[in-house]
Amino acid sequence: MSKREVQDFVLEVRATHDTTVILTTHDMQEAERLCDRIAVIDGGRFVALDTPHGLRARGIARGAGEGAGEGLGVTGEELPSLEQVFFALTGTQTDDWLREGGE
Repeated sequence: MSKREVQDFVLEVRATHDTTVILTTHDMQEAERLCDRIAVIDGGRFVALDTPHGLRARGIARGAGEGAGEGLGVTGEELPSLEQVFFALTGTQTDDWLREGGE
């Protein structure tokens, strides 16, 4: 099965059954597409649990001390990506994450 087929299957299960699906992924675009709520885990501990939009809005608030989202590389009304929020919450930089095997 391809990644897209798995994603489509998860969407089908969600649409046709009254059930919870727990999905583990490092792909934030996949998480945003498939999930109602996202938990960010760092070092075995939950550091955030919210809707995709809530996490992105929280990313703006986290950067508020430096200007709205400035610390996350966003400006104005733009919400940060989930990747930017993940890196801000975990204190991980993109280069560090890639060295550790991220995609």
